[in-house]
Amino acid sequence: MPFLARLLEHWQLKLLAAILGVALWIFASAEHRGEAVHTVAVRFVAIPSGLTVTALEDETVEVRVQGRRGVLARIRERDLLVEVSLRDSRPGGFVARVTPANVAAPRGVQVLRVAPSRIRGTLAEARGTSG
Repeated sequence: MPFLARLLEHWQLKLLAAILGVALWIFASAEHRGEAVHTVAVRFVAIPSGLTVTALEDETVEVRVQGRRGVLARIRERDLLVEVSLRDSRPGGFVARVTPANVAAPRGVQVLRVAPSRIRGTLAEARGTSG
């Protein structure tokens, strides 16, 4: 039992040292994380057959992402993909919701927010080309 007795000797100081060590580790880990904002073009998918997007209030959105600073430093707008489905839309005006779920981001990057969160536009009958 001499080992256990020595281990428990000055246990308050040992506990304090362990708590300070964990706190320092958390602080150092958080220091390596950061945030960035990128302007990304919105891509509309699942547009009903015979319709086309003719007018948009906003063609781009600002995407706020979080991750390790080294990863964020290498990210470009082309690495982020914003896709919004227009499935079940009809001709006329539409309002499409844009959420972080609509954004495909590289591994290790978390999408925090997208602004604007709604995009207004117009769908019209596609005109056939004659040649």
